[in-house]
Amino acid sequence: MSWNIALYKRFFFFALTLALTACGTKKGGLVARSESGGLKNLSAKSVIKNHYAASGNFKTLSGKMKIDYKSGSTSQGIPATFRMERDKTLWISVFFGMGKALITPDKIAFYSSVNNLSFEGDFADLSNFLGTPLDFNMLQGLLLGEAALDLKQQRFNVEPTAQVYRLKPQKAQALFKLFVDIDSKNFKVAQTQISQGGTENNLSIQYPSYTEMDGLLLPSEIAVSAQTAKTETTVAISYKNISVNRSLSFPFKIPKGLKALELKMDTD
Repeated sequence: MSWNIALYKRFFFFALTLALTACGTKKGGLVARSESGGLKNLSAKSVIKNHYAASGNFKTLSGKMKIDYKSGSTSQGIPATFRMERDKTLWISVFFGMGKALITPDKIAFYSSVNNLSFEGDFADLSNFLGTPLDFNMLQGLLLGEAALDLKQQRFNVEPTAQVYRLKPQKAQALFKLFVDIDSKNFKVAQTQISQGGTENNLSIQYPSYTEMDGLLLPSEIAVSAQTAKTETTVAISYKNISVNRSLSFPFKIPKGLKALELKMDTD
């Protein structure tokens, strides 16, 4: 599969939308069950409070991941290594160092030696390219599963179901419809659905299960499905060999001779 501009655009789109989900460290006393075994009738404010109470604490995180990508007849499994310093640095190496990304709150840079491409810029560049806001916290949320969408900044209604609390904005969005399912057992996000009004565009982000890794409760898999009138694209991310609070370095240098990628809108 060629890492062309259209694929870069899809990658960053998924990075943005995955950041709407959440996960963290296990904490006692969060299971919201009534004596009869059903869900407690919690307010949206209580659900959101419990959701943020489940956030994880760490300074550094590192490990391996596999990214499975499929769009139409194109598919590929991408091995990757990641490192992060909380709220400061994200570092990803793919294809055994043939491509790397270094992301800070002020800058984003990446390169692919395989495709002879590189990029250095800020989040304003990528936000303009994607046509939607993007920042460091959203990409950090991609790897952690933590909510980048600030649930405290708007009002939600809550609909208890058999297993989840479904949060829907009280005020309808002008361009998008959104709901977030919060798992009643751990108050992590189980699913996010986003659809664009008047179109067939739909995005589904699912967290089938969570696994405790070195003291953190992380998604066993992140499953994303994006549908348009023409295509369906899926991305699945899985983790392994997670380490917490190790001393880390973030080596990054763009090789000479690579072509600088210009982020221009395409019709793909």
